[in-house]
Amino acid sequence: MNRAFLYNVSANLMTFVLMMLMSVCLTPYIVHTLGVEAFGLIHLTQNMINYLSVITASLSAVVVRFFSVAAHKGEMEKAQRYLASYFVSSIFLSIGLFLTCLLLSQQLINWLHVPVHLAKDTQIAFILGGLLFMLNFVMSGIGAAPFYANQLYVSSAGQAVQMFCRAFVIVILFTFTTPTIWHIPLAAVIGSLAAMGVGLYYFKKLIPWFSFKWRHVSLSSSLTLVRSGVWHSFEQMGILLFLQIDLLMTNLLIGAEATGQYAAILQFPLLLRTLAGTLAVVFAPTITKFYSNQDEQGLIQYAAKAIKWSGLFVAFPAALLGGLAGPLMLLWLGPAFEELKWLLMIHAAYLCLTLMFLPLTYVPTAFNRFKIPAVVTLILGASNVLFAYGLTHMLQLGLYGIASAGAIVLLIKNIVFLPLYTSKITKQNSAIFYKHTVVPLLGALFIWGVCVAIEFVYDVTSWWELFCIGGICFILYMGYLYQFAGTKQERMQLMRKVKQAAAERAVSR
Repeated sequence: MNRAFLYNVSANLMTFVLMMLMSVCLTPYIVHTLGVEAFGLIHLTQNMINYLSVITASLSAVVVRFFSVAAHKGEMEKAQRYLASYFVSSIFLSIGLFLTCLLLSQQLINWLHVPVHLAKDTQIAFILGGLLFMLNFVMSGIGAAPFYANQLYVSSAGQAVQMFCRAFVIVILFTFTTPTIWHIPLAAVIGSLAAMGVGLYYFKKLIPWFSFKWRHVSLSSSLTLVRSGVWHSFEQMGILLFLQIDLLMTNLLIGAEATGQYAAILQFPLLLRTLAGTLAVVFAPTITKFYSNQDEQGLIQYAAKAIKWSGLFVAFPAALLGGLAGPLMLLWLGPAFEELKWLLMIHAAYLCLTLMFLPLTYVPTAFNRFKIPAVVTLILGASNVLFAYGLTHMLQLGLYGIASAGAIVLLIKNIVFLPLYTSKITKQNSAIFYKHTVVPLLGALFIWGVCVAIEFVYDVTSWWELFCIGGICFILYMGYLYQFAGTKQERMQLMRKVKQAAAERAVSR
């Protein structure tokens, strides 16, 4: 592992820990301040705004890939055309979409179950959520610089600034004004503007050779991005149907209060997905570079290792979340939420299995093979809606039906389709990626079992006890990683590096 990879992983992990701490502290604070119904509407309106990514994905999902491939090949003029065209196109498209959000906000109350006293605030929150979405859309182009330079820790720094600003503004607004729903997206907009400032600063430092010029703005470059990205739009539609439809269906089929309860439960699965996504993107620049250098064998070996290490990173928090779901819900949100621990267990179980395969999503992207993944994702997304409706409405499973439908669909997509399709386009044996999943899965089962065993003999009643159990599990997991994660040669190399670092430190003293 080179220095850039270690920096990227470390920064992403620190960002994840910060995000987790923010979520753990802010979620109960917001729930108890605004109420469970208002909390659900905050996340539901933002999810509905995210449906617009079906339109924006045709540009934002591919610009980083096209820019990086061209730049790695030394085609700097071509790279500048892609990025300049993206900036202009994204700004004009953002203006049009924001006006659309203003119009949709007038009909929002008629579509959803919204308490009368929250109607106006919900509309304002929807508009501010639209503004936040547009800012993030434009910022996708800024992300091309750290991706190309393989310095993704720069993006992590921007995310950290965004989270700090968001949390600070929420606390200030809730303390000195009457708390309302729209304070949350307003704080997010302010945080996003701060992150944009950080991004622009490093954008110029990482790619000083780029300068925006109108002569670089090219309709043909924009059309190239759209033609390749149109399948990303279809794929994004499918992703939204099985990752961001839960709250909308909960609201329509069950009600506003259940939406708030489920929105709170989803905070931890969302954190796990974020962790897996930030880890997966660390591998993406190298995968893209292998492809640009036409080193397919190196790409395959690297992608296979990415599955194992991504799985090992995600397995521990996922298993800890599932194993300690009961006391976590009791201590975090109170007795009223304790019975929903089974929902958390369902999410933790299937995420242990599915998230390790996320690095493979960047292989079809590198190969510019978007069509089949898009069609399959769209079909599975539609299936999720049907499953959720059938399990929730017809079989009366409530929230458990919605969670189970998402689990089934994601298992099919990530465990069956993604590794098989990747092995096909790279002309490898269909089982090549599965053999790297054994160690992460056994590690997850080990930690989950330890948590269950501890709870069986000991009643966890405080945060201190919960943290102690987490610490014990971490030590055990580190021992498991040392024994089973690497080869004997890798363990010997690790010990030599540790001894060498210790000796250097002793000499420096």
